[in-house]
Formats: sequence, C-alpha cells, structure tokens
Amino acid sequence: MKRYFAFYGDQYYPERGMGDFIGSYESREGAIESIKNKHLERGNILDDFSTKWFQVFDSKKIEVIYEG
Repeated sequence: MKRYFAFYGDQYYPERGMGDFIGSYESREGAIESIKNKHLERGNILDDFSTKWFQVFDSKKIEVIYEG
C-alpha cells in the first residue's frame, strides 16, 4: 500500500468503509486526482460534490488531509 488512500462514495447510501476505497497513491495530488476522475466517471459535474463524500487519508500522519 502507498501512503495516501482515496475514498469516494454516495453521501446518503455509502457502501461503508473499504467499499468506497478507490486506491492508494504515492502523492496527495494523485489521490485527489483519482477522486476527481471517479466523480467524472459517474457522470457528475466536477464542482457538484453535494451528494457525494470523499476523503484522502495520509497513512503516515494518520489523519484525513482532504475531504468533502
């Protein structure tokens, strides 16, 4: 596993935990980009995150470093 873990899911009906796991990445930027790509893949407008949740977790610092 790489340092940064990306998660993306539905806000109201989440798959829970690892079901929303996209992947692990070497950089924070790579993890954030994967969230944006997942959002586009699902046919949503990139700026409209209102019905979704997303996080990037830093496994070295043990904290969420990007979320919405």
